[in-house]
Amino acid sequence: MTATASPRRVALAALVLVAWIGGSVLGAAEPRHASAAPLFQIERAHAEFVPVLDGSEPIFVLVLGSDARPHQEVMAERTDSIHIVAINPSKQKASIVGIPRDSYVSIPGFGTNKINAALSMGGPELVVETVEALTGITFDYWAITGFAGFETMVDEVGGLVVDVPFAMSDEASEAFFDPGVQRLSGAEALGFGRNRHDLPSGDFGRSENQGILLISALTQFNKEFTKDPSRMLAWIASFMRNSESSLPLDQLMDLAFTGTAISPKHVVNAVLPGGTAMINGLSVVQLNTATLDAVSADLRNDGILRPANVPPSPNASLTGGS
Repeated sequence: MTATASPRRVALAALVLVAWIGGSVLGAAEPRHASAAPLFQIERAHAEFVPVLDGSEPIFVLVLGSDARPHQEVMAERTDSIHIVAINPSKQKASIVGIPRDSYVSIPGFGTNKINAALSMGGPELVVETVEALTGITFDYWAITGFAGFETMVDEVGGLVVDVPFAMSDEASEAFFDPGVQRLSGAEALGFGRNRHDLPSGDFGRSENQGILLISALTQFNKEFTKDPSRMLAWIASFMRNSESSLPLDQLMDLAFTGTAISPKHVVNAVLPGGTAMINGLSVVQLNTATLDAVSADLRNDGILRPANVPPSPNASLTGGS
């Protein structure tokens, strides 16, 4: 293997990271048995074409977290978390954009409803179709996890180092943290990613914190591999025990070694803003259409969300940021 990874190899390595990280954003502890469904799954979004992975085009992955609990069918429940992950392999940059789960949108073939209903109506394919209609982005892959396996996957790699941005104290999610860098166990990281009750913006802030977990996993992956390349085996083992991918195992293992080419400092974490309303007895989010259009157009271009189009942080009042 050469020292410098090609854009294509970087793109596929990023997918491996997305697969592990996405499985580490939501879930609860329940080890996978050989006969059980995967705790995390990544597949091509459109069977009729193979994504371009030579660096000439951005790669788009729709990462979904089902709110299925243990022993519930992941594909039959609602989505608790929806994130667009856009990767620019040639510039080694990425963008994460969270979509509020209560966003009131058009679901193809089912009328207008909360976007989190699309999964139970038509599986990941319908969620992809819905977000594509909403944003104009054509996705290359979808990835999904349920409320199972999160603690196991984090604990198997020795916990996750997270820079907790502000104090948390929420009994519902069991999120009790002081601010600062700390290594979280699987249970603690789960609480961090699920907390919304003590956030001023609720689900909006939770979505941003889930993006922090994504970036934290990438940061830890890079640091551990740089210090001790054998740590790659622990990450690969955790991924393979708990996940499925249409990519061959040997390719996954080979390409994972190039994952360190994606710099966490070059990953933008954002959440689509909106306002709350009551429609037909439902508490919903009405997305800010001007911001939605600007973010979507920027991402479609090259997968990179420029500073001028990054929405204000929903947790700004807690972090002192904008």
